[in-house]
Amino acid sequence: MRKLLFLIPLLMLFACGDGEAPVVAEAIEEPFVEPEHFSSDNAERLIPRSVLFGNPERIGPQLSPDGSMIAYIAPADAVLNLWVMNRDLSEPRQLTFDTNRGVRNYFWAENGIHILYMQDEAGEEDTHVYRLDVATGDVADLTPFEGVKAYVSATDEDQPNTVLVETNQENAMFFDVYRCNLETGELEMIADNPGTDENGDMVLGFMPDEDMNIRMYYAINPETGYITVYHRWDDESSWEELVSFSSDDEWGPKRFTDDGRGIYLVSNLESNLSALYYMDLETGEQTYITSDSQADVGGVGFDPHTGEPRSVSFNYLRRRREILDESIIADIDFLTEFHHGDFGTASRDNADSTWIVVYFTVDNPAVYFLYDRTEGSMMEIFTAIPALADYDLAQVEPVEITSRDGFILPSYFTKPDPEFYGEGPYPTIIYVHGGPWYRDRYGYEPFCQLFANRGFAVLQINFRGSTGFGKEFLNAGNQQWGRDMQDDLSDGVNWAIENGVADPERVVILGGSYGGYATLAGAAFTPELYCAAVDFFGPSNLNTFMESVPPYWRPMKALMDIRVGNPDDEADRAMLEEVSPVNFPENITMPMFIVQGENDPRVVIEESDQMVEALRAIGTEVLYVVYGDEGHGFAHEENSLDFAGRVEEFLFLNVPGVECELFEPIEGSTVRIE
Repeated sequence: MRKLLFLIPLLMLFACGDGEAPVVAEAIEEPFVEPEHFSSDNAERLIPRSVLFGNPERIGPQLSPDGSMIAYIAPADAVLNLWVMNRDLSEPRQLTFDTNRGVRNYFWAENGIHILYMQDEAGEEDTHVYRLDVATGDVADLTPFEGVKAYVSATDEDQPNTVLVETNQENAMFFDVYRCNLETGELEMIADNPGTDENGDMVLGFMPDEDMNIRMYYAINPETGYITVYHRWDDESSWEELVSFSSDDEWGPKRFTDDGRGIYLVSNLESNLSALYYMDLETGEQTYITSDSQADVGGVGFDPHTGEPRSVSFNYLRRRREILDESIIADIDFLTEFHHGDFGTASRDNADSTWIVVYFTVDNPAVYFLYDRTEGSMMEIFTAIPALADYDLAQVEPVEITSRDGFILPSYFTKPDPEFYGEGPYPTIIYVHGGPWYRDRYGYEPFCQLFANRGFAVLQINFRGSTGFGKEFLNAGNQQWGRDMQDDLSDGVNWAIENGVADPERVVILGGSYGGYATLAGAAFTPELYCAAVDFFGPSNLNTFMESVPPYWRPMKALMDIRVGNPDDEADRAMLEEVSPVNFPENITMPMFIVQGENDPRVVIEESDQMVEALRAIGTEVLYVVYGDEGHGFAHEENSLDFAGRVEEFLFLNVPGVECELFEPIEGSTVRIE
């Protein structure tokens, strides 16, 4: 079984290094007129934005179960669609003909007849599950329910015409599990989520075994945030408590054994860093398998025939793989030497004789090869963005930064070409990742390459609260939005200045989602550090943000309260007000660019609206851009290109000494300058 689980010229008044900000005048609302656009004198030597932010040429190949065909994603009329070709790369043909948001998330059904993919309408994340007949091209919506989120959660090679689908059609807060017949499209409920169990805990979700029988469920105490996992042997058995743990800890099953008598799991209940264990479900005994000295367990690879783990990956600054099964040592040794970059297995056939191997490099997001394990041969399938081979991309250096209170912050530094831009110090961008329970990784990142190519140094900091570095590091971020988490970013700025990397007069903060919040917080709470700020999809008021999350996030409210703060608690609410940038617009004196997706369900448009209103109410200019059919990110190529172009031009006009490709409004973009 597989679990799938620009008022731009006006903003130059506050340009970096220009001295004191002018006295603000009373805000006067005027209709927007697209301004004159600019490029630098050396624009011809720059990597085109269309290469960095346009659609990939081809991406995401997946082998059919019998290994005879390869499906993949490629654009058709600027929209990403599904294609298929033979194993030898011959006879490519288009399967879907979407003209809206495209296809990004798909996989083969085990029957080899169908491909299943998930797609929403306009960024609202109410995804439907679609069944595509590979031979005929017929598409059927298996979950045609309005305002409902659905996804496929499990498949089974031994039940090729059946998948498990989860939807929240009965209650927007909770997901039920259905058995879906791929031949008829019939949905049969097999796990009815009651919302709360007999103990008053909120049911977070279910886990099937390898035969797709529901064997576990998770529940969270809405007051304490404690999570309890229950297990049963079959549909006729009663639920029994398996383990209970704090939300500060991790205990997560990866896979049932094939015989259903045990599970492989990742846990940090006995340590700071998580480890891989085996648990005997009859005795409850856990057996330690492996762990790392610096990073949590990442991916676990299982033998598809025995169900036993055969490799584990860890990622501190770079990815490290530990082999548990001697039978794949020769494969891994061969693949390690074959091509540069970190690699993984993107797909395999059911015989496990053919793998699609993907290499992640700094100079390309993905290079795919077909690896025949029997012959020991490799054939390149394609490269995601082959046009990048025509340009020299910046190198990424892993670095460790020490915070003011002693935490080591694993980070990545991208430097511009010293032959053209000199040895520094450089204008520098602090590029803040989202989540915040996420992390930056080594590899290709389009904004880092864009900025470095234009003359910026870029620093990506894994601040406390980032995942993958142990629970002490993660939990040190609890209720520290705008506080210790923000101090880590400030410490990164100081590190860059002290090491001669950053010009202190030309430091920019930029990020999306949580990174957008951190951008606003940096502008409001440490304005002396930054000369410009770019926020996309970032919350500005933590109380209203916590009160407006999607309904299916609400069962996790106790965890969110621990991580962020509880708006229903008087002391927490006051604390959240103190770290909400919307309450401190008078502190913001640098040029501001705010970007929002109109249909964003995670950070709703009111978060950006109120920040812009607060700034404009005191006469502070802010460039505010809304994309009409996007959510928490970009699905349309036209909008991605428009966004990147406006960000580049904004920085060029407000940060001296950098380069810029001419920006021209993108035809077909749904941008609105508010």
